[in-house]
Amino acid sequence: MERRSFLVSLFLIKVIIYWGGFWMVSSNCLDSERKALTTFRKALNDPSNLLSSWDDGSDCCKWRGITCHNMTGYVLKLDLHTYNGSYLDDGGLLDPAFSLSGGIDPALVELKHLQFLDLSFNGFNGTRIPDFLGSMKELRHLNLSWAGFGGTIPHQLGNLSHLISLRLSSDSLSAKNLWWLTSLPSLKYLRMSDVNLSMATHDWVHVMNMSPSLVELILPGCGLSYISPTLPSVNFTSLRVFYLSSNNFYSSIPNWIANISSLSYLDLRYSNFHGPVPYQFSQLPNLEELLLGGDANKLSANCSELLEGSWSRIKLLLLYLGNLYGEIPVSIGNMTSLESLYLSFDENTRGSIPRAITKFINLEILELYGYHMHVAIPDWLPELKNLRRLVLQDCMLLGPIPAVLLGGLSSLEYFDLSSNQLNGTIPTTLGQLSNLSFLDLSYNSLTGIVSESLFENLKNLNFLLLSSNPLVFDPHPDWAPPFQLYMISLTSSHLGPRFPPWLRTQKSIQMLDLSNSTISGIIPTWFWDLTSQLVSLNLSNNNISGQLPNILKLQSQANIDLSWNNFSGPIPCILNGATILDLSNNQFSGQIPPNFTSTLHDLEIFSAKGNQISGIIPSSIEEINSLTALDLSQNNISGIIPSRLGNCVALEALDLSKNRLSGGIPRSLGLLRRLQTLHLSNNALSGKIPLPLKKCPSLETLDLGYNNFSGHIPTWIGESFPALRIMRLRSNMFTGNIPPQLFNLASLQFLDVAQNFLSGSIPQSFENLMAMKNEQKINLFLTYGEMETTYNGKNFGLTETSYYMENLLVSMKGQMLEYTRTVSLVTCMDLSTNNLSGVIPEGLTSLLGLRVLNLSGNHLTGEIPDKIGKLTLLESLDFSKNQLSGKIPSRN
Repeated sequence: MERRSFLVSLFLIKVIIYWGGFWMVSSNCLDSERKALTTFRKALNDPSNLLSSWDDGSDCCKWRGITCHNMTGYVLKLDLHTYNGSYLDDGGLLDPAFSLSGGIDPALVELKHLQFLDLSFNGFNGTRIPDFLGSMKELRHLNLSWAGFGGTIPHQLGNLSHLISLRLSSDSLSAKNLWWLTSLPSLKYLRMSDVNLSMATHDWVHVMNMSPSLVELILPGCGLSYISPTLPSVNFTSLRVFYLSSNNFYSSIPNWIANISSLSYLDLRYSNFHGPVPYQFSQLPNLEELLLGGDANKLSANCSELLEGSWSRIKLLLLYLGNLYGEIPVSIGNMTSLESLYLSFDENTRGSIPRAITKFINLEILELYGYHMHVAIPDWLPELKNLRRLVLQDCMLLGPIPAVLLGGLSSLEYFDLSSNQLNGTIPTTLGQLSNLSFLDLSYNSLTGIVSESLFENLKNLNFLLLSSNPLVFDPHPDWAPPFQLYMISLTSSHLGPRFPPWLRTQKSIQMLDLSNSTISGIIPTWFWDLTSQLVSLNLSNNNISGQLPNILKLQSQANIDLSWNNFSGPIPCILNGATILDLSNNQFSGQIPPNFTSTLHDLEIFSAKGNQISGIIPSSIEEINSLTALDLSQNNISGIIPSRLGNCVALEALDLSKNRLSGGIPRSLGLLRRLQTLHLSNNALSGKIPLPLKKCPSLETLDLGYNNFSGHIPTWIGESFPALRIMRLRSNMFTGNIPPQLFNLASLQFLDVAQNFLSGSIPQSFENLMAMKNEQKINLFLTYGEMETTYNGKNFGLTETSYYMENLLVSMKGQMLEYTRTVSLVTCMDLSTNNLSGVIPEGLTSLLGLRVLNLSGNHLTGEIPDKIGKLTLLESLDFSKNQLSGKIPSRN
């Protein structure tokens, strides 16, 4: 008894001493840790003084980003992440004015009890992740995502045996292997978005499969190209979140993924999976979100079969498959937990939406693309009271938009009925959708007058897309809209003739498309104050006149299209630059300003075609290293082609035709290794085709017609340009024979060497001219310098595409016909008006794909080949002005 009392007393004394010690310890941080943090801070650059509190007193526990143990004072948490604006998952908006940079001082290891370290969304400018972080063994959470770190991820991080969460997302980081992850037995959350894992692609699955504690595995955009088709055993017993989007697997979806019964969220979009979608996905008992597809014509599934599974807990289902076919089954109504449904169907699909979908009492998002219904909009849709997003795009919906539809969907924020066959007027009940932010009714046949009353209550509207409808916009001239729009697209509507005065109130607009909208006259001066905030402006195909301001302020990397108007005067200086600038088919005059390129370092596509521009091409054009398409055709430009143009190494399309250029082709054009189409016709150029041009292996079009070029046609053309489709040397002074090497070009479908001084016989070998031997049935719509721009954030991922379109003049039936969109279908051989002699080769009759054949104006003799009638596609045949004899063959 006494011994027990003694032990109890001893225990109480120890407890008193223990807790007393804690009471005596100050909650201030330890001096050693304060000094370590001070040293750590000195290595940082802090432009906005975010860490100003670190100078305030000696208690580092009160400093910004520091959390200490409330008893011991040990620093447990260091959170110095910075970001500007909202961010989703691992993406963010980094602002150098607010982010930390510099270096990471080793003094950080003195924080021996640190459990949480977050340096994400900073700007360490390629600094390597320090190896010494691997010695901070108390770390539970490490977040270095989008912090500007670069290079190889140090394997020493594998020493952090207590680590629970690791986030390293960055497009500047890479890993040679991932085996160090197997030393992290407690790891539950791993995010490595956009990290280059291409060197680890063959064993990454086996590494991850050795981490049974994983709950979240996020690996989108990692350059992975291999995924194990089978696993001896699936150890992902705890995995709930699995993201593999935007990789390049080029394989079928492994069945072992469909056997991870713990999965709640699975994203396999844009990863080049092909073949059928595993039916087992519909049987996963815990699956709440499934996102598949996004790669055209890859994954496939029978909609009826796939959706008839159990799907007991599914909340979000996204199937953007290349081939989703079959009807939506009535059994879809069993998905009672569904909140978001996205389905994109094969173009041949036809069906209707089963009314069973109204059982989704929690459904907030319904998006169907390409589900061809050929019926009116279902009148029961308003029963989906909670819908926030409704998209029925390209669904062949017929008839008017029911007024009751809009009146019943009072929660609607996003509404898209574009690319259907709707007619009638826009119901006035649209104005009742006070929450509406996005409206797209483009590409229908809606009619009527649109007045300000339609928008009276749409105070939250940010996107207005009504393009390609014969609507008449007629609001009151003094109308002040209740909304602030980010995007306006009213192309091919009736807006004019007056420039819309209500645009003056729109202070947030970023994208404006008023092309082909009957606007005429001069643009009011107030409009040019809005352009500084625009990232996209399209006023093409109107009748707008007047001059542009001397200084046109544009948003950096803006897309500007002012083509097909009546703008006149000089080309202005463009401030802040542009990515696409199309001034074609106007009345601009004067010279291209010498300093034109000074602020256009990001310019990729520039067209001033079809104006009255004179003077020379400024040599400063070389400063635009990003230029992929340059079109200055149909002007009055004189002088020589500047040799410095060869410094624009990104050029894919160069069109200087129909000007007054002289001199020769600069040898420096041979530096344009990406050049695909070259148009220099209708100038006064002379000399020979320079040998360095053979170093442009991607050339598909060579158009040098109507100049003064001389010498022999180089034989190397037939050897150096394997992709050559179009060769037009018409109306020059070339002499010598037609090189037989030209007939080795399998892609050659258009050969025009007419009106030269060529002699000798027509080459006999035609077997390699495959593009002329076969009918060209597929219109490839030849475009170059093509650029697709995606506007994220407020612009909901909307895209637009710009390019240089191939064009070609063809002599047919005595007239010159211009081809643009159908160039790839034109097959022609024109050898007319030369000094060719000999007979017409029999092998010519094997070119069954020819549509134009002209051998007139030569000295050909003999008979017309008997089999000429086999050329059944011919639209124009001319053998006149020769010395042919014999009878005209009958058609076979």
